[in-house]
Amino acid sequence: MILYVVNYVKGLYIHIPFCKRKCVYCDFYSLGARNAPWQEFVAALLREFARRRGEFNGAREDVFTTIYIGGGTPSLLPPEQWERLMEGLRGMIDFAQVREFTVEVNPDDVTGELVARLKRSGVNRVSMGIQSFSDEELRRVGRRHTAAQALQAYALLREIGNVSIDLMFGLPGQTQESWRHTLEQALALEPEHISAYTLMWEEGTALSVMRGQGRVEEMPEEQNVQMYKLLTDSLMRAGYEHYEISNYARPGFHSRHNTSYWLGTPYLGLGPGAHSYDGERTRRANTADLRGYLEHYGGEGAGEFYQEERLSDEELREELIMTGLRMAAGIDLEQLRARFGADEERRLLRRAEKHLRSGQLRNEAGRLHLTEEGMMLLDPITVDLL
Repeated sequence: MILYVVNYVKGLYIHIPFCKRKCVYCDFYSLGARNAPWQEFVAALLREFARRRGEFNGAREDVFTTIYIGGGTPSLLPPEQWERLMEGLRGMIDFAQVREFTVEVNPDDVTGELVARLKRSGVNRVSMGIQSFSDEELRRVGRRHTAAQALQAYALLREIGNVSIDLMFGLPGQTQESWRHTLEQALALEPEHISAYTLMWEEGTALSVMRGQGRVEEMPEEQNVQMYKLLTDSLMRAGYEHYEISNYARPGFHSRHNTSYWLGTPYLGLGPGAHSYDGERTRRANTADLRGYLEHYGGEGAGEFYQEERLSDEELREELIMTGLRMAAGIDLEQLRARFGADEERRLLRRAEKHLRSGQLRNEAGRLHLTEEGMMLLDPITVDLL
């Protein structure tokens, strides 16, 4: 059992909602970059941070232990606006306390100049969306890079020293053999971290529209499961730890920022569509509206530009179970008992009995966690436990 439990102070997420072209499967809030108001947008980000950085009680407002800049496509930020953003953040954050600073990049944006700029800014981790090493598969889902560009970009990013790559399976037209080829190429690069996701058919995306028109077909569930098994077997044989349902890392290189989400520690999200959590029971979601965001943080901006949700005890219990099951470390039964009572622990263990007998769950060292076999059945097991 892999156990990553770290006492984080809080994390900072910054959403850059601009893309040159939207991938057909993406349901994140994003807009075209052609006429992006970069200067106005960066100014609004810094104003939002200045107003909100002290939201979480119990921690100095200048202390963040992780920073993650995602999107959208952060690597599209013009150099002068990147420098403005960094200068503004350094005036409000104690960077000596930042343990992990991640930026997402697209392969066709990566240049030696970009890598040098990231290093100068203190970025010590990059996450690159490769998805596949098949040009045909990349074309089908609207990715704007080629496999060759991904390899060239990776070679440049090695200067950062900690590189994570994203892969996807269940893509239209993907086969077991093409997925095996992608995995072999990925492992040959020896990245510190690999995130691998099954394709999600989100309502309202171009991909779902194409499916409705009969232009693409969803991969059968059995084939998806086989790809997931090939993924996990290949990466674990290569020495990667399967520490979360979709994430694999060399020892010591798990994503600190993303792990904080699953552990329920506080994080502040900046930008339209970004989310925040106070680590207790309050979630906030910024309105996904760029124009409204710029207007709000361009002036006095009375009130707040987010919707707030206060989680009930039942919702907190469900979140603890759902996020715990995603992690190899599993559900902390002592934490469950302390927060929700011994009766709730007993109820959970009763619901888990058939999966414990089948070997899909284990109860070890005070933690209830999925086995590798169980991880392939995460959704139905979660429903049973809830």
